[in-house]
Amino acid sequence: MHWNASALRQAFLGYFQDKGHLLLPSDSLVPKDPSLLFTSAGMVQFKPYFLGAAQPPAPRVTTVQKCLRTTDIESVGDLSHLTFFEMLGNFSFGDYFKREAILFAWEFLTERLKVDTDRLQFTVFQDDDEAFTIWHREVGIPENRIWRLGEKTNFWPANAITEGPNGPCGPCSEIFYDTRIDTGCNNPDCGPACDCGRWLEIWNLVFMQYERSEENGKPKLTPLPKQNIDTGMGLERTAAVLMGLESPFETDVFEPIVRRIEQIAGVRYKQGEPTDTAIRLIADHIRAATFTIADGVIPQNEGRGYVLRRIIRRAILRGQRVLGIEQPFFADLVPAVVDALGEQYPELAQRQDYITTTLRYEEQRFRHTVQAGLARLEEMLTDAETQQTRTLAGERVFTLYDTFGFPVELTREIAAERGIAVDMQGFERAMAAQRQRAREASGISEKLFVQTGAALSELAQHAPPTAFVGYEQLACEAQVVGLVRGGDLIPEAHAGETVEIVLNRTPFYAESGGQVGDTGVIEWQGGRAQVLDTQKANDYYFHHARILEGALRLGETVQAQVDAERRLDIQRNHTATHLLHAALRQVLGTHVAQAGSLVAPDRLRFDFTHPRAVTPDELERIESLVNEKLLQALEVRVYPDVPIDEARRRGAMMLFGEKYGARVRMVEIPGFSLELCGGTHLRSTVEAGLFKIVHEGSVAAGVRRIEALTGRALYQWLREREHAVRAVAERMQTPVPELPAAVERLQRQLDALQTELEQLKQRAASQAVENLTPIDVDGVPVVAQAVQGVDAKSLGAVADRLIQRGVGVAALGTAHDGKVALVVKVAPEWVQKGLHAGNLIRQIAQAVGGSGGGRPDFAQAGGKHPERLADALAQTPQLVAQQLRG
Repeated sequence: MHWNASALRQAFLGYFQDKGHLLLPSDSLVPKDPSLLFTSAGMVQFKPYFLGAAQPPAPRVTTVQKCLRTTDIESVGDLSHLTFFEMLGNFSFGDYFKREAILFAWEFLTERLKVDTDRLQFTVFQDDDEAFTIWHREVGIPENRIWRLGEKTNFWPANAITEGPNGPCGPCSEIFYDTRIDTGCNNPDCGPACDCGRWLEIWNLVFMQYERSEENGKPKLTPLPKQNIDTGMGLERTAAVLMGLESPFETDVFEPIVRRIEQIAGVRYKQGEPTDTAIRLIADHIRAATFTIADGVIPQNEGRGYVLRRIIRRAILRGQRVLGIEQPFFADLVPAVVDALGEQYPELAQRQDYITTTLRYEEQRFRHTVQAGLARLEEMLTDAETQQTRTLAGERVFTLYDTFGFPVELTREIAAERGIAVDMQGFERAMAAQRQRAREASGISEKLFVQTGAALSELAQHAPPTAFVGYEQLACEAQVVGLVRGGDLIPEAHAGETVEIVLNRTPFYAESGGQVGDTGVIEWQGGRAQVLDTQKANDYYFHHARILEGALRLGETVQAQVDAERRLDIQRNHTATHLLHAALRQVLGTHVAQAGSLVAPDRLRFDFTHPRAVTPDELERIESLVNEKLLQALEVRVYPDVPIDEARRRGAMMLFGEKYGARVRMVEIPGFSLELCGGTHLRSTVEAGLFKIVHEGSVAAGVRRIEALTGRALYQWLREREHAVRAVAERMQTPVPELPAAVERLQRQLDALQTELEQLKQRAASQAVENLTPIDVDGVPVVAQAVQGVDAKSLGAVADRLIQRGVGVAALGTAHDGKVALVVKVAPEWVQKGLHAGNLIRQIAQAVGGSGGGRPDFAQAGGKHPERLADALAQTPQLVAQQLRG
């Protein structure tokens, strides 16, 4: 068979489906787990199943998961390291264990893929006799090809036994392929544990069989009641092995991208270093950036956005410095990524325009930033510290690298031209600290299996997920299946306590998709609770409630009632949000995509991608279009169970980063809006009343925010402004329709008065100059006096006129409202002879309890002791004389 990455992907999934595994879609690169920045392994989406906090959809599943890791980003560009990659995985939740997992891996590699068995070697955890025996006796691997290694490499999480964290863990068995690359390794025991580069890990089998805890300060491993399997095979690496290629960059998931880079740069791949390294790095980084943006991440200065921005900037700089690409190019690589991977990941083609717009805007901004980096480097090279030591500090080099994306080699090159050394040891220390932060942020966090509270796990053992009936009804009878306080289940709750109430069914909508949770009441015989909020975890609805009367016990039958008026307000804003989204795309362009939202009873907030501020004319058109659709009384149609492929064919808008199942809920406003949405909506658009945009502004680079009102909140907003306008009209004794003309008349009067005031100030300044007589200080004409009737702003003008009249130094002060203002001006010829206005004013200001400074020719200062002003200025002749002598 002719192998490539696409064929391998299908073969793997087909094999495990034949073995009874349920095929599940890839999760987003943005995980729901708050302890992770990115989905960095296939098992991340299955964390609740491994914890026992939720029931898996099947006991065995298989996936191809898109992953992002930046822990080894400095190595990207070599022949094996990737930031974005696809992880093939098979998982068992309390079903099969070591024997089946090992035999599946062996059969797939040797019988389906026909991998040369002589080139495979295997590792197991040093104490895992069971895995060793299965590989040796059942599979038939000779003992000298099975390596027993320690917990750093062959336990998950690494070093979990000695260092933690507490939680599910277990030994690993890894499969390595002998690349037969001649690395010059002289180790007689060269094998998978050797880091010479000859051995390529292609599959990792994790046997999750223990619960780690601590007893008397010592680690303790307790066998789990249900043992789990978590495996991962790197698609790109294994495809390269099957195809007999030197690296993943020659496979079909990279080939169109590499060809496009060659066309843009005018160079050929595999023509030698350093261009080959640059091409590999750019090819990897455009895949990472494209997928990350497709899942809703935008370039920013923190969190996920920071990682994305760093990836983009590294690629652009490498294209500029190594490949000599002067024009913006990175966004032009997106179509090649779609060609390579769009069939497997249709979201790439759906969001291609948005991805391209985002990358193009980011590259334009970065090219300006590079210029700022050059300017910053120039400042660093010329400042006193660097000039004195003739060395650029490592931390400062790292700041240039980390903040501006400035290549270290470029910093060293420019510094060498000035005869300045670079503290590379200090730079490496800063880099090591950064790598540690990256491991904590981008890899699987040590907190991955920290318990979120025993309640979820216990609930999953005895209660099915909460049934939501709130689309059809706002009240229903239900049974209490859980009471939670402090993360633990409790048997009953009493008046005055605040708890989480879990019901078997509920009309309360739990916060999701930007829509806030419902409030209302839960009542039972002899008791009542006020629901303050509703949240959801693993399909259990948690009603955050205060017990007002009586005692509530497990098993109690209750009546759950949603606050109907508040729900209707929320629905007005949610339906209006869909209309706003469609209007934005119609007025601004199809690159607009949702980047966040809030649907509350009193307002709606919508974040969207757009590279510039929305103009007043565009805002008016958007607002008008939404109101037009509201007043047309369009039906809001909800399709509760639609195949995902049908929704895609119809062009339904899908939220970035959202994971959708095989069947979805679709909300349509015919002829205008079609979105996948789990929220609650109006029956007709006219129920929203009117729509008003009250704010538009920036959230981040390339992301704008609109806040708007509908219904009752809009009516209240209009009433407040009507009262304000009436109050102004009464104060001005002018009818409301004539207010604009009246304000214009007032403005003209104010402008005339302002002009008159400026003229008075100029006359006062001229008069002040006439009254000031210089004294001679070693040949310098010096004026040092307090000036009355002149404000702080005019002092500088008085000083300028004195200099124009031949004064060498003008030191002036004025006092007003208990504060002192000072200026010192020095004529150019006296600056050349050593006089410095900034140094003069610093000493004068100290005498009035203030501070200040400035340039050699002009300086300003303030103070807080007007009574000392005359004495302070009297020092000036002496200070001038001292400067001249110095």
